[in-house]
Amino acid sequence: MSSRLPVTPAKSHRDDPSESTASTNTFAAPAGLHASQPAVSEPAAEAANMPHHRPATQRRQFVVGIDLGGTSVKVGLLQDRQLIARCNFSTAECQHPKDVFRQAQAFASEHLSAHQANLDDVHAVGLAMAGVIDDATATLMETANLHDWHGIELLYALGEVFNKPVAVVNDANAAALGEFYYGDHRGDSLTLLTLGTGIGGGIILGGQPLNGNHGCGGEIGHITIDHRPQARMCGCGKPGHLEAYAGAAGIVQTASERLAATDQPSLLRELDQFSPENIWHAAQQNDAIALQTIEQTAIYLGRAIATLSQIADPAVVLLGGAVTFGGLDCPTGKRFLQWISDEMVQRSLVQSGTKVIIDFATLGNDAGMLGAAQHALQSARPVRPPTGP
Repeated sequence: MSSRLPVTPAKSHRDDPSESTASTNTFAAPAGLHASQPAVSEPAAEAANMPHHRPATQRRQFVVGIDLGGTSVKVGLLQDRQLIARCNFSTAECQHPKDVFRQAQAFASEHLSAHQANLDDVHAVGLAMAGVIDDATATLMETANLHDWHGIELLYALGEVFNKPVAVVNDANAAALGEFYYGDHRGDSLTLLTLGTGIGGGIILGGQPLNGNHGCGGEIGHITIDHRPQARMCGCGKPGHLEAYAGAAGIVQTASERLAATDQPSLLRELDQFSPENIWHAAQQNDAIALQTIEQTAIYLGRAIATLSQIADPAVVLLGGAVTFGGLDCPTGKRFLQWISDEMVQRSLVQSGTKVIIDFATLGNDAGMLGAAQHALQSARPVRPPTGP
């Protein structure tokens, strides 16, 4: 990075001291979005300023965005690209994707009536779904969970329930789209890394997600950062991937290896098992092993972002998910971000290393839902169910 680390974006709500600062634990809503994340549906606040990337809207337009995860489903209803209502419910309540879509439809119908509208006024419906998805039919080919849903043609199922133009997108790409169009950061291109159990990724170029020919575009967690024969094995079965080092299990392994290599005192020694959250709490108390672990994790991420920057050269790189060590609301999170940036600069060409903005994401759990709605606006089409033999 340059002499100033651009962790605070230009023309962001963070530049105004009267506005709250976002972290991964506190949702800081852009204009028109709620600051709370309720467990049940509720109307959202009145719309204020329009998102920067949005073209002018000529008429009232409703869109439904659905973020279908392994444990929960988030649904949002947008009017003229402003979130007016949201809900969430457990994925376990649903035996089939159509059950998810029917609940989303009922939610949309209820809240449309409050705006003197009905389902006929819905322009399109977008679905964000984790896993490998076939581009042509949006068939769920592979996912870490929901194995019983493999082989289901999501595009047709969604279209059959709503009878509207529909679109399906990978959840990581949806979250990146959400941040690009509705988040605090502005640029011609954006990459989002979601840090958690694994490392998800989405790349937005020219306002569109980069899927690649095989649906693997943006799989940043599977960038190889360790080429040694003894490199750690990733959960995908391949050696040396970023996820094996900066995913939750990889972070714990780094800490465990450091504990085994030294007799240095550490709060982590008092725990039979520990997690990245425990490491974060120890780091806040200046625990040396915990701080070294977080710094090493940042170095791994900086190397991956440097590789990405020489390929896609994004204007903005955002970090989201559950493992950001407190984000900007915490000194440890700020140091984590600085360490990532320092490593990225050392391994990048000057033009990319000094100009890219690296920061934390701002939309929290709403990013995928908003990105699904945006993808519907851009790409939804009417579909017909497959015909039998």
